[in-house]
Order: sequence, then structure tokens, then C-alpha cells
Amino acid sequence: MILLLYIFQWLLVVLFLTVFILLILWILTSLSNKAPLLELPKSVIDDIYKLAEVNEESVLYHLGSNEGILLFHISKIIPKATYIGLENRPIQLLSARLMRKIMNRPVSFVNQDFFQSDLSDATHVFIYLYPNVMDDMLTKFDRELKPGTKLISVSFKFTQKQPKAEFNLKRGKYKLARKLYVYEF
Repeated sequence: MILLLYIFQWLLVVLFLTVFILLILWILTSLSNKAPLLELPKSVIDDIYKLAEVNEESVLYHLGSNEGILLFHISKIIPKATYIGLENRPIQLLSARLMRKIMNRPVSFVNQDFFQSDLSDATHVFIYLYPNVMDDMLTKFDRELKPGTKLISVSFKFTQKQPKAEFNLKRGKYKLARKLYVYEF
């Protein structure tokens, strides 16, 4: 009986340490990240899909893809397109890769900072980035994205580039993701 209590105590200690280490990792990666750690509401994903006009030849990048919800949703509708999620948070990346296996979807997740990624083959780019990061990325987008590439941004817009279209999603005043901005490069 004493041995069982001793083993149980050690299991609790190991569990506590594991949770603590995962929490520290999550905090450290969140502090240094450029994309909000926010999931998109399902209704917004449907709106993004309609605006994106993805087809079988599309190459869609999601910068800061978190767990890949957007890519999984669109790949379910158009499975032959190419889907690439760029994510550098270890927990979200692991979760996305695990979900890819479970859902058996043609989505790739790359552990890479999107400032370092080559986006030249993109036909579509999806972003949910802070405004200052978007402006920092504009030079990269202008340099790498081929003419006609469609970029969709949630909530935030560039200060140096006008959107081709702006959509009010008619979500409540205190809800996230109330607007979509569509750009063409």
C-alpha cells in the first residue's frame, strides 16, 4: 500500500512538471511571436473560403497557422489544392501535425518564421497578423508574391497599401474577426 502511494506521488510530480514545462514553452513562444494566438470562428472561415476563390491549382499559405483549422476546412472542400501552414510555436505545430494525421488531409505544416519563408509560389496568402508585422511584411510580399496573388487579412490592414475589397462580417462589437481585407498583388 505504501509503495502504491509512493508511485502515485511520483506520477503526480511528473505530471505537474510536464504541465509546468509546457506552460513555460507556450509563454516563451507566445511572447516572441508575431501572430495572435487566436482561433478563427467557424463562420469567419466560411467567409474566407468564399472570398479566397481557391481552386485545384491554388497554393494557399497560412502565415501563423496555429492548429491549421482554416487549412483543414478548405482542404476538405478542395482537396487537390496545395496547403501550407507556417507556424513556429511548438505546441501548435505538434497539434496541427497530429490533426493532419487523424484527419488525413493534404496539408503541410512547416516550422519556420514566415519572414524567412519563400512565398513565391503562392496564389493565396492568409494572414491574421498584428498591424506592425503586416507593414513589416509588405516589402516581402511586394518582392515575392507574383501578380494576381490574393492576400486575405483578418481584422487588420496595411497602412501603406489599400485593400481591393473590405468586408464587414457583421459580428458583434466585442467579437474578434469582424472584418476581412482582400488585397491583390
